[in-house]
Amino acid sequence: MIRNASIVAATVAALIAPATIADEGHAGDIGLVVEGGRIRSMLVDAKGFGPEQRAFEGEFGADGVPWFSADPGYDAEPGTFPVGSRVGVRFAAALSVWDGSGFVATSAGGAMSGERLRLSYLSLNAMSGAGPAPGFDLAVQPDGGWHIHPSMELLAAPGAAEPDAGVYLVQLEVYSTDPSIAASESIWLVLNAGASEEEHEAAYVAAREIVDPEDCAADLNADLAVDGNDLGLLLAGWGEPGAADLNADGIVDGNDLGLLLAAWGPCP
Repeated sequence: MIRNASIVAATVAALIAPATIADEGHAGDIGLVVEGGRIRSMLVDAKGFGPEQRAFEGEFGADGVPWFSADPGYDAEPGTFPVGSRVGVRFAAALSVWDGSGFVATSAGGAMSGERLRLSYLSLNAMSGAGPAPGFDLAVQPDGGWHIHPSMELLAAPGAAEPDAGVYLVQLEVYSTDPSIAASESIWLVLNAGASEEEHEAAYVAAREIVDPEDCAADLNADLAVDGNDLGLLLAGWGEPGAADLNADGIVDGNDLGLLLAAWGPCP
């Protein structure tokens, strides 16, 4: 029954996504741009694309289907990719799980003995492995944009009835079939599968410390300095979630202002 529900949810998510492509990005999604010949990722918030970012968070079961999620999705604005090319996602590493102090293999026997992740979109499927693993790609829109919400299904370890609750780390790369565009650096999805919000937040903060160092997290406009421009962006997002939520507590407030002021000046 759960498996059938997962199929239905995955199909609905895939059918809805193309209908929203021509509109605007979904807040919380992963924005994609091409800069310096490489795909780069950033958070999409209510105001649009934020600064470059590689760690993102999400929840399995948020739509009522256990062990399933179609968020975050991927958004690229019109003109981002060459028309006629394809863009895809693939696994950059094995699935791992948070143990309270770091991300480890899903089983003492290794990644293939523990939980794994199935990535799918309509008839396309890919499975996490013991390391980097192939994914799939889709045609770029006629306007050069790209917006999809791949389905992610957490699979139980061999012989288990269901996955263990926990916070799982999925490392993905976004790539283009255009040879002039290099793939993104690994994008880290920190996904909660029945763990507490405190555990999820701790894992997400740890992930950001690794791939989005706080040294210049306050450089909100990515100009390599924390200055009045960044202060203006923080104040514009006051009282809301977004890229200026420097301590990742869900709201831009005085705590974030303090972090920004502490980082004032040129980025290291």
